Amino acid sequence: MNREDSALARGDEAVPLTPAAWPRRSFAVRFGQSMAYSRAPADTFRLVGDGELRFEGDRIIMAGKRRRPFLPGVAEQHAFDASRVVNVSRSGGTFRFELLPMGGKREFVRFDAKPEDALAIQRQLPAAQSPAFAKQQAEVADFHQRLDRLSPRAPVTPLLVAVNVAVFIAMCVAGVGIFEPDGRAVVGWGSNFGPATMGGQWWRLFTSMFLHFGVIHLAFNMWALYQSGRTIERLYGSFRFALLYLFAGLAGSMTSLLWNPQVNSAGASGAIFGIFGGLLAFVINPRNGVPAAVMQEQRNSTLIFTAYSLFYGFAHSGIDNAAHIGGLVGGFLIGLLLARPLDEDARARFDPARTAMALAGGVLALGLLMWPLMHPSDRVSNESRFQAALVAFSGQEQAALDATQQFFGDARSGGLRADAYLPRLERDVLPKWDAAYDGIAAAKLAPDNPQYPLQQALLQYLDGRRKALRLTARAAAQNDERLMEQAKRVMAETDAALARVNEIAKARK
Repeated sequence: MNREDSALARGDEAVPLTPAAWPRRSFAVRFGQSMAYSRAPADTFRLVGDGELRFEGDRIIMAGKRRRPFLPGVAEQHAFDASRVVNVSRSGGTFRFELLPMGGKREFVRFDAKPEDALAIQRQLPAAQSPAFAKQQAEVADFHQRLDRLSPRAPVTPLLVAVNVAVFIAMCVAGVGIFEPDGRAVVGWGSNFGPATMGGQWWRLFTSMFLHFGVIHLAFNMWALYQSGRTIERLYGSFRFALLYLFAGLAGSMTSLLWNPQVNSAGASGAIFGIFGGLLAFVINPRNGVPAAVMQEQRNSTLIFTAYSLFYGFAHSGIDNAAHIGGLVGGFLIGLLLARPLDEDARARFDPARTAMALAGGVLALGLLMWPLMHPSDRVSNESRFQAALVAFSGQEQAALDATQQFFGDARSGGLRADAYLPRLERDVLPKWDAAYDGIAAAKLAPDNPQYPLQQALLQYLDGRRKALRLTARAAAQNDERLMEQAKRVMAETDAALARVNEIAKARK
């Protein structure tokens, strides 16, 4: 054995090796650090990326690239006696095992193998296990066997994904937009638009759960729902999972409105955070029969995921974190009531009292959230009325402009007599401008309201349009130059008011 081999056999040194020198006969694997929230320790050797695993007699050799902060990985290999390997675990193609210490700290290995190689690798790795690890593995295996036996399928989760995708496809076909849909168009499909929802369209609390602002928004939500929802559905059972999802989604929609009554919100994320809250509620209750190893890993991963997602939401604008928090808390609370132990007696036995308590608790919680939404303050009511008027304003203004253009077109073509100008104007044109003015003026905003400058600029613009039209019609009918000059001055003031509207609107974006 040469000097380099001696160092490898001791397992306490890393020897740089170029990829060209690796033996050809080996298993292709992929190394990587365990996620920070995982219960399993990180790979001690810090190998990352594609590599190889070789079995040479009683020795095991790993070759790959060692991670280096801010620098490219450096190729190296590690070797150790197979007798040091204990506590091998495999999940699919992911392997983890421990190396018995040789006068130093404990060492851990983690890698991913191809599906076709996983069984062969497992057969060549030693089967030695510590008593504590063997007990833990038995508990985990029993947990999965019970889950497979009691709840082998999860039909609700793919159905929810399919409904969300189908609705999005229908929106795209209707022209809402694939990547950045117009928020006003999504309102038309039933988003949780505060002024409309609190104006009596409470069904938006439900429909908004199936709408998304673009394909990326949809993709992230559906990935999270499909990846985690199937397991959580099997824990709760399909019917209870559907109740959990629905309750959490409604709780998220309501919390979103309570936080910001002017919000235009859509998406399944409130409900998805809710099922994570339900997962947390299930695994932390020892009565539900979740082994400590599974409980700790699921608890940690759920907490880290939700904490990171909420932090990201607070750090970036346009993310409705209120819906996330409302869904998470709602899902956790209803999950405590809906969860049942993972045993055949509990699943087979219908408990009407507990089911009634869960339903009553959910209805009570939603009722408590609904009360302030149905009884908003005067300030909130007026702000909502103004936001609703802004949504309607674009269409109203366009209708008024079209009627105005038609009126002047008929006048220039000789289709109107001079004495018919004012009657035609009062009948066909001015009512459209009046409708737009009345909608904006209906909201009684206080001067200290941030929306007040926009409202006043819009009112000046709309009122100036009406005055200028009347003056122009009278001037044309009477052939009065003085009235025409007055109409021009009013129109100039109206244009200035419109410029202020555009400036304020631009500053709001």
